[in-house]
Amino acid sequence: MPSTKTAIATLVACVALAVTAPLAAAHVNRTVGPYTILVVLVEEPVYADNHAGFQFWVRRNEVPILGLEQSITAVATGHDQRIKLTVPKIDGTGFYVLDHAVDGAAFDPGGGGAWTLELTGSIDGTSLDASFPVTFPSYPRVGVTGQMPAAAATAPPSVDLASVPVLVTGGFAVTGLLGLFLVVRRRRPRGSAAA
Repeated sequence: MPSTKTAIATLVACVALAVTAPLAAAHVNRTVGPYTILVVLVEEPVYADNHAGFQFWVRRNEVPILGLEQSITAVATGHDQRIKLTVPKIDGTGFYVLDHAVDGAAFDPGGGGAWTLELTGSIDGTSLDASFPVTFPSYPRVGVTGQMPAAAATAPPSVDLASVPVLVTGGFAVTGLLGLFLVVRRRRPRGSAAA
């Protein structure tokens, strides 16, 4: 059974990892008049491919607002770029998916990092001018198919801590606390003799 010192060292390491992990804003809420707006990253929190972009919904009393592709414009800013995005019709999940520029090019977050989505226009006559700062994880997120040098193919994958979600590192801290609790609880008081 691990000693109390080992448990405490594990706990300290887990808490340090959780505290120093970068805070990544993957979704942002805003209230504009009677409307609630939620902006999230495309495919957040699980990225199956390199598809990137923003998606948002607008609701009033939990009722989705339709037709915003006609009254809202979207611009993404980051990495010294300003990209006007196409606002399509709402999809089957209730989101407006902003993953292409108005020229048809797929949105590229340029390696990840800080971006801001600006939504302007109106929602059923209510003026809208709102900014939603988010942080994209490192990009590209998965390997790109094609020729790879033999050395790269055999090298172990590296882990970019900037792409580790805060919830995962927070989970390490919770696990460390639980382990410490169990070790202390199971430990017998000193001086007690076994029967």
